[in-house]
Amino acid sequence: MTLTQFLNDFYSPLHAISDRTIRIYGFTIKAYAEFLGREPTVEQDFDELGMARFLAHRLRTRAVGTAAKDRAQLHALAQFAARRGLCPWPTMRAIRVPERVPRAWLIDEFRRLVEACDGEHGEVVGVPASKWFRAILQTAYWTGERIGGLLALEWQDIEPQAIVFRAETRKGQRADIYRPIPPECYEAIQAIRTKRKLVFDWDRSYTLIWYRLGRICDRAGLPNDRMSKFHRVRKTSASYYKRGGGDPQTLMGHSSPTVTRRYLDPRIVEADTTAPDVLPKVG
Repeated sequence: MTLTQFLNDFYSPLHAISDRTIRIYGFTIKAYAEFLGREPTVEQDFDELGMARFLAHRLRTRAVGTAAKDRAQLHALAQFAARRGLCPWPTMRAIRVPERVPRAWLIDEFRRLVEACDGEHGEVVGVPASKWFRAILQTAYWTGERIGGLLALEWQDIEPQAIVFRAETRKGQRADIYRPIPPECYEAIQAIRTKRKLVFDWDRSYTLIWYRLGRICDRAGLPNDRMSKFHRVRKTSASYYKRGGGDPQTLMGHSSPTVTRRYLDPRIVEADTTAPDVLPKVG
């Protein structure tokens, strides 16, 4: 049985994971297949030495966070198979991801990003692409929600003063959240209204969203790397919410302050007094 079949026919229905999560697992399986030069199978390729070689290759060729994600997903699949006697119990070394200094968009940068949407030509589900990207970036900023929750929004979730993100469309699927929005965000959303069920419906390849956002970053004269996409907008929301006196853990829906700390850009949230301001000069 191939890993793709195992994911779709057994792991996915028994864990009730979302379509987006299935897609992300699929990226790992595809990368493993490219490394092997063939489709990986449960019987042959949940071998710990083979998986270790694949992860070493990923560490050499990709960011450590990508390798850690691949490790976590392969380990979850292999454990699930081992519990059912389909393969030996997996032993996989941990991959530690360094904790980097969080980087949000400074507010002038984010304004440039939104303005650069005006140069995006063509249509998305029948509406101007420029308006579609303006609306999703504004909604991401004002609500702090993940891209998965944004793409799952339905028109019934939109109110003039707020948005309701339903639990079943959010990471963890624990509870609905209610996020107030200002008039400018509501107007941007209404500017892309269609008869489709989803507010931010997308009619092309899923990964093309990030390519198009990268193109907008280029036009705005901003970084265009994997750390400068929708998650950076989320860090922008958390950082400025904290600076304004709000509780960013509540806004982000995180389980602990430790997780939220990774979203707070020190350029935005740190106190006005810094070490160079108060320590005696030495030179």
